[in-house]
Amino acid sequence: MPASILAAVLWTASPVSDASRPDTVPESPPETAPVDVVGPLERTEAAPAGPRGSEVSAGVVRGVVMRDGSGDSVAAVKIVASDGRVVESATDGSFRLTLSPGTHELLLRADGFEDRRQTITVQAGEDLVVTWRMRLDLDSDRFRTVVESDREVGVSRTELRDEEIHEVPGTRGDPFRVIQSLPGASQVAGFLPYVVVRGAAPGNTGYYLDGVRVPILFHVAVGPSVIHPYFIDEVHFYPGGTPVRLGRFASGIVEGRTKPPRRDRVSGELDLRITDAGMLLDIPIHRPVLPGCESERRRDCPRGPAKGALTFGGRFSYTGWLLSQFKELNIKLQFWDYQARLDHDLGRRFRYTAFAYGSFDSMGPREEIIQVPPSSEEPSSVDGPDDEEWSDDVWGTEVDTDPDPYLRFEFHRIDQRVRQRLRNGGRGLYMVALGFDRSGASTIKTNEWLVAPRLGFVWPLRPGVEIGMGLDQEFKVFKVDADLDDVGADQVEDLALLLSSRFVSATGLWSDLRWRKGLVELRPGVRVDLFAQVGASPYLPQARNITYAAGVDPRLLAREQIGDRVTLRQAVGVYHQPPDVAVPVPGIESLGFDRGLQRNMQASAGYELDILGGQARLTQDLYLGRLSNLQDFELATNSEDPPNELEDVLTDVAGWTYGVETMLKLSPKMRMFGWLAYTLSRATRRFPVGGSVASTWDQTHILNAVLGYKLAHHYRIGGRLHFNTGRPFTAAVGEQTYLEALAANRNNRRLPGFFQFDLRAERIFSFAKWQLHLFLDVTNATMTRETLFCVAAEADAGLEPGTDAQPAPGGVDGCPTPASLRYIIPAVGMRGVF
Repeated sequence: MPASILAAVLWTASPVSDASRPDTVPESPPETAPVDVVGPLERTEAAPAGPRGSEVSAGVVRGVVMRDGSGDSVAAVKIVASDGRVVESATDGSFRLTLSPGTHELLLRADGFEDRRQTITVQAGEDLVVTWRMRLDLDSDRFRTVVESDREVGVSRTELRDEEIHEVPGTRGDPFRVIQSLPGASQVAGFLPYVVVRGAAPGNTGYYLDGVRVPILFHVAVGPSVIHPYFIDEVHFYPGGTPVRLGRFASGIVEGRTKPPRRDRVSGELDLRITDAGMLLDIPIHRPVLPGCESERRRDCPRGPAKGALTFGGRFSYTGWLLSQFKELNIKLQFWDYQARLDHDLGRRFRYTAFAYGSFDSMGPREEIIQVPPSSEEPSSVDGPDDEEWSDDVWGTEVDTDPDPYLRFEFHRIDQRVRQRLRNGGRGLYMVALGFDRSGASTIKTNEWLVAPRLGFVWPLRPGVEIGMGLDQEFKVFKVDADLDDVGADQVEDLALLLSSRFVSATGLWSDLRWRKGLVELRPGVRVDLFAQVGASPYLPQARNITYAAGVDPRLLAREQIGDRVTLRQAVGVYHQPPDVAVPVPGIESLGFDRGLQRNMQASAGYELDILGGQARLTQDLYLGRLSNLQDFELATNSEDPPNELEDVLTDVAGWTYGVETMLKLSPKMRMFGWLAYTLSRATRRFPVGGSVASTWDQTHILNAVLGYKLAHHYRIGGRLHFNTGRPFTAAVGEQTYLEALAANRNNRRLPGFFQFDLRAERIFSFAKWQLHLFLDVTNATMTRETLFCVAAEADAGLEPGTDAQPAPGGVDGCPTPASLRYIIPAVGMRGVF
């Protein structure tokens, strides 16, 4: 086809001035103005003759095509001149076009970008250097990140654009908070980031980063995640059917994978919010000079992609400083985190990565008044100022300006790994992670040291068949740091149970087969975990206690393609977890294997259906799980009557969990993004006291509707609607005490439902090589009251047998004094990206 015909076809296929595309750049003089003309340069080569054998010397236009608002070059851009000449930009965005003297109208076209028209005037013998910038097409899905709402194979997969992951209203830009809006997950509270997965306690859900388990994923209170949000490239959420390479948790697993570093240029971002500030920076290192450079100075030579890169990130909170301005609050809250990573190629088959990261949280009083004796001469027989040997005027007071915090969480990780490309497409992983965790409450602290080696291999056996196997180990040393003089005699046993000095080891072996033939895909596998703990007995401190346990987890994932629109998927498996507390806390885990392992035997079956011509996808899953030996606790144990010891609060329970999860999601190709997720579920427990009833974590109905819209390149808005029915609680009837109610009518009432509306708006300012984002993200914009739990009600609550007495103002039927909040959490900030 002659070049002139090709130019005409491209020219008429998608005219920029088409009224049906309001966001394309209009054909007007202002559009031609942004051409960055560096200026005429000295001609370095003879100009070729003009078209059709003209004797007039032609002009040369050289330059680069860049992405608008970024330093990224754009490759494979077709530059079509009106006289039929066509060139394409190289991988670095550069191009060279020879034109006859005069004014030319050019068309720039590339996948994922809006068409751009450009008018340029060329003089005879002129050599121009220009920079042209192209805007992303809002309706293109070229740039996106993946969030998997379930497993790696045999289940649904929800694909979202990278911008959508960070722009879901109510998440405040954190990819991990998106999990709250997916099927199978319910939020503990609207302002808290942790989730309840398929009716299990939050402690039954594990958190991994690049395959390494992290003890805590979010900062204290309503803080952000401990990893910079734009460091995360993918988030995988497994409510069930987890692949065998991950384990040691009885319910869901959330795995974050960090973004590969840029190796073509320095890039980064800086974000500033009313509570904290953060940064992320990529620096390529060891960039080789491309062959053929004749420049006298080596630094002027063009360079190829770097062999390595450094990445730095982190966040620091100045919330404590802000709160200190209100002295009547007497609150000190601080947190920070950091990330530093080195990536480098070791030859053609190996890549080395060293990744260090950690976080710190502290919450407590800014100052505290304490009682002190006037001198160090104290009678040895007294316990304090209440002793009769001390008169009221002996003890004095002073202000402690640096008291011990109420809570302090801290963890650090150093992850070193080598990835190997094996023959025939195989892969190998060799890694070891070192860690340190610390938690504290007042003067009591616990420290944990971690060594975690891991090996993993995948070998292709033949087309469509792969086998994987690996070794996953953890060695942990716990040591309590507490002065027993500050601990009451009735707390020593509880302290020894949770924080005793001990050594814990976990060794996991796994293997799976990945088989695909035609439209059917199967992934059978098995995981075996061996646990052991050695330490002092919490009941006989002079005795040495050794406990151990083993778990065997067979699993099968399957997927079948039925036609072009329907896919079936099934999963069945067993999942074991060491006995842990119901809420994840760094440094507090593995309560002793004499309790046995927590276990979940679960199966699910579902389908996915493409509808509306591929513009939306409907998925549905039916699941059933048998839970045994789970570690749960009494949310409402506030009575002064027994039980009042830790072992009575931590209960071993069994039960069932079942439900249907439905999700209707718009295609990422549409300018409008979002989904509708509905979970109908039931979770039951058989308690030692109270029998088989609905679980304290049960929520029957959970509905999430997420919708966002890109108004234009510079404006984005979105909203999120959430509704859930209330969780069960125990209400005393008639003259019952709370303990009698637990035995006779446990979890007989439910808390009221909760409706939440989150809102987000964003304005983007684009400059030549960077962008500025201004955003407002409001959680619970309607200030709806959320009831969290019910304080134990006694007979004086006013409820008589067989009647429905009205609760006190602000109360809940059966719970006159509920723990409830009416709140709104606005997040205002800015983010610069270059």
